[in-house]
Amino acid sequence: MSILYKYMQKEHAKLLIEEGKFRIGTLYEYRDIEKHGEVIGDFEEGKKSTYMAISFETWNPNNQPEFTKDFFNLSGNGSLTISNLTLEKPNDSPNHYLFCTTDIFDKNALADFGYDTCIIIENPKRFFSIISKTLRHKAKYLGAFKCQYQSRRVSYNQDNGAHPAIIKPLKYKSQNEVRGLWLAKKKIIKPIIIQSHRAAKLCNYFKVL
Repeated sequence: MSILYKYMQKEHAKLLIEEGKFRIGTLYEYRDIEKHGEVIGDFEEGKKSTYMAISFETWNPNNQPEFTKDFFNLSGNGSLTISNLTLEKPNDSPNHYLFCTTDIFDKNALADFGYDTCIIIENPKRFFSIISKTLRHKAKYLGAFKCQYQSRRVSYNQDNGAHPAIIKPLKYKSQNEVRGLWLAKKKIIKPIIIQSHRAAKLCNYFKVL
């Protein structure tokens, strides 16, 4: 990613460019659809589950699928016959700090979000490194990840391993979101405002035609 874009309101973009003030959000805040609306909000943010649908199977310790070992403990000469059952493992991500961007500018997406200004971020790797140093006492930087647009519920043998914090429903695919993620050191966190003039120097207004 050589360049990223950030959609914002004009007054917030001005604070970022001129004063180096950045709002770092949280994963869970976007579960509040009433506050953020359906374009930004998603009440299942950070959730994922994998499942196995079973028609009829007989297992013993030698042929038992790995996925099922969290449900059944077979040992010795034990065996188990199952029919018409679905086993499901929920995976609820811890809350994370995040900074949402996109790697493709889309004028329609800008309007859908209800924003009027776009910031371009040059050298994203350097940008997130600087932000991470500011957040080092609060969280550990995990990286900048492209969101995976897919179902939050997937068959165990089709799971691509995507972390639940970067999964979004397919209907949002046109947003092309890239998330900077930080794992918080505390369980309960809220959005924060940080200040970094060094990070701001890597940002400029993007001319929207």
